[in-house]
Amino acid sequence: MLDADCLRAQRAAYRARIGAFAQADADMATVRGRNEGRPRAAISAWLHLAEGLRSHYTDLGHAAREKIQRAHALSAAAGLTSIQSLCAAWLAHLAYLRMDTPAIARHAGEALQLAAPEDHSAQSRANLVVAQALDEAGRFDLAKPWYDQAHHHATTEGDDATLSAMMWNKAALRLANLRQLSCAGTVDASLHEQVRLHVDSTERFDSWRGVRSLQSLQRILRAQLLTETGAYVEALALFDAHLDEALKQGLGGIASVLMADQAWCQLQLDRREVALATARRAEAHLHQALTHGDRAPAHSRLAQVFVELKRDQEAQRYQALAAAAWQGHVNDQTLLLQALLPLTPRAFA
Repeated sequence: MLDADCLRAQRAAYRARIGAFAQADADMATVRGRNEGRPRAAISAWLHLAEGLRSHYTDLGHAAREKIQRAHALSAAAGLTSIQSLCAAWLAHLAYLRMDTPAIARHAGEALQLAAPEDHSAQSRANLVVAQALDEAGRFDLAKPWYDQAHHHATTEGDDATLSAMMWNKAALRLANLRQLSCAGTVDASLHEQVRLHVDSTERFDSWRGVRSLQSLQRILRAQLLTETGAYVEALALFDAHLDEALKQGLGGIASVLMADQAWCQLQLDRREVALATARRAEAHLHQALTHGDRAPAHSRLAQVFVELKRDQEAQRYQALAAAAWQGHVNDQTLLLQALLPLTPRAFA
């Protein structure tokens, strides 16, 4: 019964990751019911992890970290290294989302040290986190062997959710790179095409494999790309239809840049009063942008909006804020490299 309940809790975690929330909830309720009054470390750890992932894939909220930390502590205390390594990998993932560089390196290092070669879930997630962080630092060349390892382990396990996450994050990072270069005055048509191919691929994969979690994030990623390529009518339609839901699903940290993009699209369609109102909404959400990488593009886009609206004083203020934030982002990229370079990807088994 112990093994069966652990497997059911694992299934709940996977179902949460692909957006099958009703089935995940049913699995967790069954396991809780069977083990009420007689808690066992392995089942409790798996349940806490499943609950944490259920929370994470609902809205990317902070409650997920508490649940996963609890699962990590339980598994560590009981000497359950396989679960502990998986929890550490997910804690590294959450640290990456808030750009806590020391925590990324600490948790990823723990996961990679503890995970056996056959612990594919922990291996794929930990490798993916390191890959994304190195990619975020502007070093895809260093990220590639980590991506390859993550792909190997996810494919071996048949983990569509991890493959989907890998594709989405690659697309999002390519888009972030495009925007960083654009804000620096560099236009690269080939990079536009590369981003488009990544966005197309992740949408097709999720549709083919039935991955339904956080679907509005796909639409908003497409809207951002369309904004960068000047397809303002199509981009605005996607922002209008999906932005509110995307914010509920956890994109609050980049709400300001998304609203600034929306305002920019409105301006290009000569909706000046609406654009100003949207820009004010973007300003009101700037406090949610916790990292330089989130603030910099928001400041840059708001500067463009206020230039277009002939509000020169506000435009100059955001241009100065953008310059400082982009420099902060470059500094963060350097710190990521310093923290993660000591880690070494394993050779394929």
